[in-house]
Amino acid sequence: METLRKNKILIIGILSEESSYILQHVEQRSLITRREYNNLHNSTQSNENTIINLLDKLMGKDDKTCKDFLALLEEQDIVKTFPRLREISKNTNLPSDHTSGPVQPLPFPSTDVSVPEASVTGGNQLSLYEMSSVPRGICLIINNENFQKSKRRTGTDKDAMALAKVFSRLKFTVVKCQDKTAAEICNVLKVVSELNELSDLKKCAVKEWVAGQFTELKHLPEHGDAFVCCILSHGEKEGVCGTDGTVVHTRDILSPFNGSNCRKLVEKPKLFFIQACRGGDVQDGVPVYKKRKVEEMDRVLETDNVPVQECTLPGSDFLVFMANVEQYLSFREPASGSWFIQSLCRQLEESCTRATDIHDIHTKVKAEVSKKEAKMYCKLAKQSPEVIETLTKKLIFPAENTATS
Repeated sequence: METLRKNKILIIGILSEESSYILQHVEQRSLITRREYNNLHNSTQSNENTIINLLDKLMGKDDKTCKDFLALLEEQDIVKTFPRLREISKNTNLPSDHTSGPVQPLPFPSTDVSVPEASVTGGNQLSLYEMSSVPRGICLIINNENFQKSKRRTGTDKDAMALAKVFSRLKFTVVKCQDKTAAEICNVLKVVSELNELSDLKKCAVKEWVAGQFTELKHLPEHGDAFVCCILSHGEKEGVCGTDGTVVHTRDILSPFNGSNCRKLVEKPKLFFIQACRGGDVQDGVPVYKKRKVEEMDRVLETDNVPVQECTLPGSDFLVFMANVEQYLSFREPASGSWFIQSLCRQLEESCTRATDIHDIHTKVKAEVSKKEAKMYCKLAKQSPEVIETLTKKLIFPAENTATS
């Protein structure tokens, strides 16, 4: 705890550059509770104040928590994101009075200490996921626009179109199914996971993106080096809604693609992008009970509320990127699509030609969306996308330097 206290100012300055990133890792290691994470992450305070409150909370726990936090800051991915963390080792001196107890290790390894090669597992750099198959894999879009009882999701076609364009450019086979009930969503996911017969996909009315439009599927697609699933729908706390209003639990969305059910995707990245509300509250925590319309300047925004259960991934090599943190609304503009999906497509378009990995892409999406604001019943409305992942390698989508069609 003393080491953390002495270096508090320096740590605040370093971690404030990307507070949401370190918060995710701290919560993932159970150094803070889910409730503490939500309170810190959903606050409208500055990045600096978020880190100040995080450190105060950690130091208010026990020595073990502080030591575990310092150990986290030594990890390669963290130091890579915050290179200035190496400065802390320069500010820390070993105690000269050894009689008072054993010498405590430096919180960060000294740069002049060599480590035997045999003690390093996997080298110093994360390896890359293989991304050489053409097509790269399948991008499945489930686009629910019209519902039996809930409001029509105006503008969702803009999201589906943007996703089709960018993933087609990234050399995925893009397929889409439209307006599916909960049971139909589960069936589509199972069929796409197994890819047994073309007729199975046709029964699900799956269409393929070809030459700038969705057309009849003529050939059975194949799994490649990656899989992408984009679900655009209303949502509740337990998951996403079918057009019949029944909820498909998040675990049921992911499970068809785990190692047991889809051997062709073992050790390959499986990405899920979910545009749906995860609750009925505005980002500042004000409950919404009335008809939900949001005005940003002179534009009308809509929400996808009708809240995804705390997501537990079914194994390695998964990434689930959700439009907002749990219990809050996400916003969609009828004329141009949702904040989240449109930002995701922009960042994929702009970043992938520069060999940017998916972590940097989703960080930019979170930063961009979190800066947007709207007014809802005179209250400030914001949105903070959340990612949960178990990727084991760096993921970079190779792309041609050409515009999307």
